Amino acid sequence: MFYRGQNKKLEVERTVHNRFKNLLVAATGTGKTVISAFDYKSFRANNKSSRLLFVAHRKEILQQAKATFQGVLKDNNFGELWVDGLEPASNEYVFASVQTLNNRLKNINLSPEYYDFIIVDEVHHISASTYRPILNYFKPKVLLGLTATPERMDGENILDDFCGRIAAEIRLPEALNKKLLSPFQYFGITDSIDLRNVKWEKGKYVASELTSLYTKNNVRVGEIIKGLEKYLNDINDVRAIGFCVTVEHAVFMTEKFNLAGLKAEVLTSKNSSDREKIREKFKKKEFNYLFVVDIFNEGVDIPEIDTVLFLRPTESLTVFLQQLGRGLRLAEGKDCLTVLDFVGNSRPEYDFENKFRALIGKTTTSVLKEIEDDFPHLPLGCSIVLEKKTKETILENIKRATTLNVNQLITKITNYQHQTNLPLIDVIIFIFISH
Repeated sequence: MFYRGQNKKLEVERTVHNRFKNLLVAATGTGKTVISAFDYKSFRANNKSSRLLFVAHRKEILQQAKATFQGVLKDNNFGELWVDGLEPASNEYVFASVQTLNNRLKNINLSPEYYDFIIVDEVHHISASTYRPILNYFKPKVLLGLTATPERMDGENILDDFCGRIAAEIRLPEALNKKLLSPFQYFGITDSIDLRNVKWEKGKYVASELTSLYTKNNVRVGEIIKGLEKYLNDINDVRAIGFCVTVEHAVFMTEKFNLAGLKAEVLTSKNSSDREKIREKFKKKEFNYLFVVDIFNEGVDIPEIDTVLFLRPTESLTVFLQQLGRGLRLAEGKDCLTVLDFVGNSRPEYDFENKFRALIGKTTTSVLKEIEDDFPHLPLGCSIVLEKKTKETILENIKRATTLNVNQLITKITNYQHQTNLPLIDVIIFIFISH
């Protein structure tokens, strides 16, 4: 029923409004690839030519997408991969990496109109230099973009590529209310590390400085383990994924956890060839804690993950939702996801507001009010508990975020229209009053 509803919205966009560049926003774990496969199936049934190009930036995503399309189309021979040295025998139905495709564009023996239906996964990357040439070259009958969130922190608006609107969407709170995802219990834990003096460049903390702070002594590790003991039923019976700032940080955490008697592994770009072996051991609970950097943000599914550890500030809302989504998938025997977010004093540029808005969903109340009132409008079965000092830190940060420049204000206004039920004029007034 859910998939039919989203596909109906896409159909209306094309048949009623004559809009053929469509954006689908679906929370991580709700099956946006499945929706795209059904959308393509409908297109294929009504068009003589249905050449397909599915574009993503990781081999794992392409493999999973190809398998999904084969299942929906009931054709185990459908599609070919064009990635990592694999070449399609035919160009008719291709699942291609953005890197491979971009490298071949100058010499590609295909007309701009060759593909009838193009799907771009994780389309929030669309303004990246590798994606833009592909969109500029191909002229499909239908362009479908997939993302968990259209909000960007760099001032770019991906709606410009999709007729200025979201064609169909299911955000995280709605997905939770529909029981498409596992409910969460989110604990904001006070972190002793003070980030106020860490250098801030290009919209984020400087990773090397964070790493230096996080790995210079054992105090923080002890605090993290203490937090696990406080909020988990059994620290030796979980599948927890910990998001770290760098490879050095991930290796450090793994070593310290093992020394503390907690079974841990690390998975980063340095040992990505061991990915499948480590994933299987993790699923079987041969170890309980997997420390990663960004390798598990997109396209990798272990539904059994029941605990997420945010061991670093996550500046990007998109990355935050992707990382949270690693644990929100439904799995047998999993009642809910436990999230431990270690929050220290932060720079005023760090955006707590959008993060909590994404968890709460659209309301007519401000995030500030939601936090002050201990989150009365969360999705069904979910909870957010902030430790006293953490709550004070977050409230102070939101109140003190007064140094916004013009570009930041424009970005904030653009993103707010996706995050609240307030009329746009009220949003603009609220932003200016609060800043």
